[in-house]
Amino acid sequence: MKPALLDNVTHRHLRIHTERAAHLGDARQSALALPAEFRQLQAHFPIVFQLVEGQGTNAGFQPVALFGLEEGQNLFLTPTGWDAPVMPMALQRDPFLIGRGPDDSLQLHIDLDSPRIVRPEEGEVGTALFMPHGGFSDHLDHIVQLMEHLHAHAQQLPLFIEALTRHQLLEPFVIDIESPSGEQHRLTGLFTIHEERLHALPGEALEALAREGHLLPIYMQIASLAQLPVLLERARG
Repeated sequence: MKPALLDNVTHRHLRIHTERAAHLGDARQSALALPAEFRQLQAHFPIVFQLVEGQGTNAGFQPVALFGLEEGQNLFLTPTGWDAPVMPMALQRDPFLIGRGPDDSLQLHIDLDSPRIVRPEEGEVGTALFMPHGGFSDHLDHIVQLMEHLHAHAQQLPLFIEALTRHQLLEPFVIDIESPSGEQHRLTGLFTIHEERLHALPGEALEALAREGHLLPIYMQIASLAQLPVLLERARG
């Protein structure tokens, strides 16, 4: 990764690939899903929780939208692009990142090592980030708004995870998979909402979850599991 602060002088000619393809980094099994997105995402992808690698505490849980059943598999990628009407913000943002300035202000950075960076010397074309006189392109305007929303909603994620772990609402589960050849294997390391514990919570706890904005994404995550059979069907092709 080679992050750089984006500016309209140094990067005035920079263009990026905006299409979706495996060679551009989209061959991903999952992507971060933020609670504010659950309502839109649950109609298309299973949303599950995983422990962030290297963290053995409850604070390491993060929700992801599941695109495939094995590493590097994205069943929503087709030869013509992205095969779903929505996409998690964390996937949309590539190759941009949020950085901090000396005064702790938010800054927009770009990964210059990303495969999405256009290489004109190889005859590639793409979408411009800046207008000829230095103004933002429509695409960059969209990215700035996206990154602002992504950052704001990401700040709420630790509170959501803390509420789930405080009430012991996460339980491990596995997905049993049968290959076209009849071989059986399991996808492990996943967690979901423990519905019995949720329903057993006292009224004041449920009221607090609702007041804090956590109850809706909890039920959206549960509803998203209806997409597991759909994902398995995609895998069978």
